[in-house]
Amino acid sequence: MDIGRRQKGGVSVVDVIGKIDRLTDSNVLRSYISALAEKDERVIALNLANVTYLDSGALNVLIYSQSVLSKLGGKLVILEPNEYVYDVLNVVGFDKLITIYSSEKEFVDDVKKLKKS
Repeated sequence: MDIGRRQKGGVSVVDVIGKIDRLTDSNVLRSYISALAEKDERVIALNLANVTYLDSGALNVLIYSQSVLSKLGGKLVILEPNEYVYDVLNVVGFDKLITIYSSEKEFVDDVKKLKKS
């Protein structure tokens, strides 16, 4: 698993590439998102377009991250999950807990609308 960060529309986008299938991967991702939250990042977009597999540990990280950000008045969103990842998230009900955007453009447009209000 590889992780990178960039800014898009004034929000941190965390790009994850590869499999999130080991305890080490989950811990690294949890620490990465926690560090951003500690730096006052309140909305974090997790781009899962290039994730080929995720296990229950990865799902726990998503729940944890949403919870931490929510307590701080923020939120976690998911960008561009591929069909496999989307199906996993949908089956376990994450689509009701975390906002999922099918494209980065859709997310950026929403961020722009929120900033104008």
